[in-house]
This record gives sequence, structure tokens and C-alpha cells, in this order.
Amino acid sequence: MPIKYGRKVRELMIKEAERLFTGGQGIVFSSFDGIKASEMDVFRKKLMKSGGRQFILKKRLGKIAMENVGLSELADVFEDNRNIGATLIKDDPAAIVKLLMEFAKANKNFNVTSGYLEGRVLNADKIREFAELPGREQLIAMVVRTMNAPITGFAGVLASVLRSLCYALNSLKEKKADTEGS
Repeated sequence: MPIKYGRKVRELMIKEAERLFTGGQGIVFSSFDGIKASEMDVFRKKLMKSGGRQFILKKRLGKIAMENVGLSELADVFEDNRNIGATLIKDDPAAIVKLLMEFAKANKNFNVTSGYLEGRVLNADKIREFAELPGREQLIAMVVRTMNAPITGFAGVLASVLRSLCYALNSLKEKKADTEGS
């Protein structure tokens, strides 16, 4: 009697989706129809370089996996009749979300619908706001600049004291030269 693998395969796919949903810092869902596969491949490569991973979910299995991991409020993402893409965020959430929003601007058929990031469910508007925030490296640069400002100011004060001393000594030298020459 032949063994049917359909159910086992679906169970494995659900377990893998559950693992992916709980394995990273967050996940962002998007819908896309009519985008060329070559464009998606280029986009996926950019995401992988930035620490993200884009994959396509079967709606029914994705909905079951969402409910199993306790994210039933995101299960409505799978109700539309569109292709659903999930972007898994591993490293820098701001960089990944910015890439998603840039791709959405360039491709009118790509829409960011919702997401789950650091314990919060985000709608499309919140994700857009998050994309406008500065990235990790920009924030680090801002902190370093702020930390460097007092040191730069102190160096400027010391330099001005030395400059003033040089002007005073030079003035004294010129005054002595004038009195000796007269």
C-alpha cells in the first residue's frame, strides 16, 4: 500500500515556517503580483547581504504556522488573494526595512503589509515610520560625533590659549625691538 507524503510534507513545512517566524529579530510581510523573477532575485541578494531573507509562503500553511507561534493577529495577512512574501530579519532591522521600502517605491506591485518586530505587531504605516529612522551605522556615527564634540572643544580652547600666548610674546618681541631700535 503506497504511503501518502502530502500531510507529512505540509507538517514539515509548517514546522519550518514556525522556526523561521521565531528565529530572527522580526518578520515583515509583503504582497507582490506581477514582479519579474529577475527583479526579485536581485532584491533577495541585496536582502541577504544586509542580513535578511525573503521567502514565499503558502497562505494556508503560513496562517497555521502564525497561529501556532501565537501571532494570530498577523494571520489575516494570508486572507488576500495575493502572493505573500515574508522577509526574515536577522541582523539590522532598520536596514532591512529601508531596503523593503525602497523596493516598494521602485515597484508599484510590491506592498509591505504588516510585520512583527521585537515583540510588537506593526502595520504598514508603522513600518514606513520605522524605515525613516536612521540606521544602526548612522546612529553609531551620531554617538561618536557627540562624544567627540567635548574633546574637540577642549582642544580648541587649549589651542586658543597657546595662540594668545604666541600673540603676546610676538607683541612683546616687537615692542622690545622698537625700543632698542630708537
